[in-house]
Amino acid sequence: MNAREAIEEILMGAERFKNEPPPDMSEAGPELHPLARFVDFDGSARPPRWVIPGFIGQGVVVVAGAHGAGKTTTMLPLALVAAGLHGDELMPHQWRHVVYIAEDVEQARRILAGLVRFSNLGVDLERVRERLHLVAAVRLDPAFVAQVGTTYREQFTRTVNGVEVLPLVVLDTKSAVLAQENENDNSEASAMMAALKQGFAGLPVWLIGHVAKANLSRSDVSGLSSRGASAIEGDANQTLFLVREGDARYLVLGKTRFEPRWPELEITSHTATELASDEFGNLETVVMRWGIAAPAEMSRKEAAEQAAERQRKEDDATLRQDIPDAVELALQAGNPLNREGVKAKIRRDRNAVSGCIENLLSERWLHEVFVPAKERTNPKRAAFLVNLSTAEHEAVVGGGGLPPGKLAIPESWRKPSIPPALGPKPEPESEE
Repeated sequence: MNAREAIEEILMGAERFKNEPPPDMSEAGPELHPLARFVDFDGSARPPRWVIPGFIGQGVVVVAGAHGAGKTTTMLPLALVAAGLHGDELMPHQWRHVVYIAEDVEQARRILAGLVRFSNLGVDLERVRERLHLVAAVRLDPAFVAQVGTTYREQFTRTVNGVEVLPLVVLDTKSAVLAQENENDNSEASAMMAALKQGFAGLPVWLIGHVAKANLSRSDVSGLSSRGASAIEGDANQTLFLVREGDARYLVLGKTRFEPRWPELEITSHTATELASDEFGNLETVVMRWGIAAPAEMSRKEAAEQAAERQRKEDDATLRQDIPDAVELALQAGNPLNREGVKAKIRRDRNAVSGCIENLLSERWLHEVFVPAKERTNPKRAAFLVNLSTAEHEAVVGGGGLPPGKLAIPESWRKPSIPPALGPKPEPESEE
């Protein structure tokens, strides 16, 4: 029976139940029906049940990232945080077992080897072997996948002070574990999510997949979505997105049902290499790569302000180069530019261009050549700009002058010279 058939059978049972007389609940109590188990409310608020305190709660959590964004290298080390093996600020009060179903088991082994042998996190091998349970992914019907939840619950649940600490189950990736005929079908997606929630019966589940659009950043959280039907995110308890911004990576919260301590975690990448023998005994260099998630050193607002300031400085530096280049090219072409000409040439904010011209003039990287009124071809062509080379700039700053060639008014900017007027032809002298 697949997930859709399982849901349809539940609905058919509910339809039959409507046509039957209500059962006598006086003796058996409300436990006869799952939806008749009423929850008491004593007026107090309880904190969420955390997997990663302040960031990831229990339930089915969808994690999406672009191809090559480093989903496994990020989420496997984060799962070890849930297992209480490292984490600093993210460390849970009580560790839990982790069942990690991996699409690429060998990649998972390399990540674990890097963490245990080459990180400075103090990850103990024996504790990893005790708390992490690695499984090779097999693509199966979602309803059948969910049946293993009972095994995980019975085998790996811990009880601490009378409280059950349930195992975390990671499905990496969705497409490698859950067989779907059409991942864009909302009905099929809802059946899949229902099977996970009901079959795993309260176990925290991380469902790792791909984003629909890979070119969005952490500032576009509202536009981020996982690949496939919208019901996957709609039915999830929480969504997370792994995004890149330049060389940095972030695990960003999407949908949540609680107020998080942090809206995102920054991922720091690490690598190590060693020589190892392949199956034929040949030595080969093995690269181990892993990413460690931690709260960012600055808030998103501060990071955005810093990025904006960095972009402003880059734009200013580009403008300071673009203006002299435009001035020099125009002068070499024999048709120099004045201030208005530069503004028309440079496709930037006119006030920014104006301010940059003034700065370059005051710093003596530009010089303004004035055209005498009697020589102007147009009243608007009162002065033009020339660009100074480094040597010319140093000479001017040192009190020297510019070469005459830089001060010459080109033909295009001055009136043509008028030859002297010819007077009346003199009369021949008398022979007398």
